Order: sequence, then structure tokens, then C-alpha cells
Amino acid sequence: MQRVERAAARAGERLDRALERDPGEPVTVDLDATQVTVYGRRKQGAARSRHGHMSYAPHVALWAQRGRALTSELVGGNREKLSGAECAKIATRAIRLLPDDHGPVTMRIDSAYYAVELLERLRRERARFTVSVPRNRAMWKTLAEIPEHAWADALDMPGAQVAETTYTPEGWRHEPLRLIIRRVCFSAREIAKLRGSRRLKTIHPDQLALALDGQIEQVHGYSFILTDIPHQPTVWVEHFHRHRAQIEERLKEAKLGQALRHLPSGDEHANRIWLTAALLALNLTAFCCDLCPAAGASGKAPDDAPLRRAAHTLRRILFCVPARIVRTARHTILRLPEGIRHAHVFKATLDAVYALPP
Repeated sequence: MQRVERAAARAGERLDRALERDPGEPVTVDLDATQVTVYGRRKQGAARSRHGHMSYAPHVALWAQRGRALTSELVGGNREKLSGAECAKIATRAIRLLPDDHGPVTMRIDSAYYAVELLERLRRERARFTVSVPRNRAMWKTLAEIPEHAWADALDMPGAQVAETTYTPEGWRHEPLRLIIRRVCFSAREIAKLRGSRRLKTIHPDQLALALDGQIEQVHGYSFILTDIPHQPTVWVEHFHRHRAQIEERLKEAKLGQALRHLPSGDEHANRIWLTAALLALNLTAFCCDLCPAAGASGKAPDDAPLRRAAHTLRRILFCVPARIVRTARHTILRLPEGIRHAHVFKATLDAVYALPP
């Protein structure tokens, strides 16, 4: 499976060279997990998730700017949170699958992966990081030390504010890290509507209790981001880390547009192969988006996130188009049906493929 990942990385590198992309541009790697529910009693390696379903938990590292999966690991559904050593292993594999002349690497990490072992490994690999920090007693204590005048409006998030301080995690043997805090205001009426929502966990427990009792009218929800990115403004770093959420769109696409919605075998190793094949299909779809002029979907995305059509749309435009192959006079002709709606898009994409150097 790792051999397949290396082959896919080499194919992506060749495509980038053919498209004359700058190999030295900055690289962002997102790391996240998803849940795949399975059925049947004999699913080797599967386990019950926090939702009570029998499932697997694929952990996937994706290259954000390219929309491609770099590497993955399949574990039981009760292991959405890996050990620091396991996280470091995935991060190292992902970074070593990048081209040799790649630019500076930054890894965006979910709070489930927050571990000093991972941060130490990224420092040894000369990669920067932004990582969500779990809301614990140390974070609430640090928050209390921030003066009110330190808060500034966040980028592209109305009503949100950010502030910055420093923090040194236990076991971190280097310089103090930047701790960036985002807060969002909730009214008592909004809190009542959010009962059972995970967003309530962003509110300090004491403040939440007062709001639920009707003693205060509004409270703030907080998110904590630890980073070693130097010089960049606080609002930029928070905005950059917030767009880590685009990996969830890629995982959703792997489920709904590819085959990751199912892991059908009773054999754990067969399901690992299935996972690798599903992510390979995701990468091939990303390659098509790089070549297809109709791949730019409508909508808004950050500058480093290419707009991409969903796989079910690309099926209608490219993948599932009926055609006939005709060979005559030493020529091969692909004959599309009469009146097909996206014939010009299909032809333009095919021309772009043939224009690639060997």
C-alpha cells in the first residue's frame, strides 16, 4: 500500500511539472480522521466508536493545495485519537511523499492529534505547524490572563475576535509557542437552541451553567490554536488554521464520490487495500480537476484551496459518458453520442491530456 502511495505521489509530481507549477511554493498538509460504519459480526479490527456504531477510523493526510491524499492509516473506530508516536509516523510518511524540491511545509492538526511527540517530530522534519489545543484547565487559566483590549476582529468571520499570548506545553524543549485564541459570542437564546451541540463545549463550563440558569445574557465560546509560525499576524494564522476544515470536504468526497463509504471485507488488510484504492480514486479525480476546464466549481474558497467539482458531477461530464471507439485508416476515433451536452468539455479535457509531455 505504501508502494501505491509512492507511485501516486510520483504521478502527481510529474503532472505538476507538466503544468509548470512552482515546485518551491509553500505546502500545507492537513491531518484528520473520519468514521466508516461497518455491518456484520466478523469485521477484523473494527470497534465501537463514541457514537456506539461498529466502525473503522481512517486517518488521512492530504496536501491541501493539490486536494490529494498523501498517506493514510486504518484503525478501529474507537481510536479516533492516536498516540503521539503513531501521529508522528503518519506525519513523517506524508512529508516524505512530497517532491524533493518542495517548499516550506506547514501541517494543520486537529486537537485529537495534539501531542508533544508529534510537534517534536515536525520540528525535526523542519515543518511548521498549527494545532488545535483541547480546552483544559491550563487553557482556561491562560485565557483569564488576556486583557480585554488585546482582542481584535477575525478575518472573514463576523462576530469573532482573536487574541494572542505564549504557551509552553509540558515536555516541549524549545522556545515558547504562540497561543492564538478565538472567541465567538453566544446569546442565551442561541445556547438554548444548541442543547446537545458540540459547540457548547467551546464555552467555559461555569459560564455555560450561568447562561443556562438565565443569570447572564451572553457568553463566549473559545478555540485555542498553538503554532510555531513566526512573524505572521495573529488574524492571518487563525484564518489559515480555520481553513483546515477543507479536509472534511475531501473526506466527504471520498465517501460520497468514491468508495470510502464502505469497507466491506471481514479482513482488516483487505479493507486497508480498499482504503488505499478509494484515496487513489480521489487523487485521480483531483488530477482530472487540474486538467478539466469545467472543474472550477462555483462558490468561495481560500486562495490556497482550488475550487473543484464533486465526483458525481465529473461522472456526468467525463467519467460515465457513453462513446464508441472507431479505428479507421490507422487512426483511433472516440465517437461521442449526438447532442451530448458536455461534448466540448470532454474534448477540451482530452486535448489537455494529450498535450502533456510523455
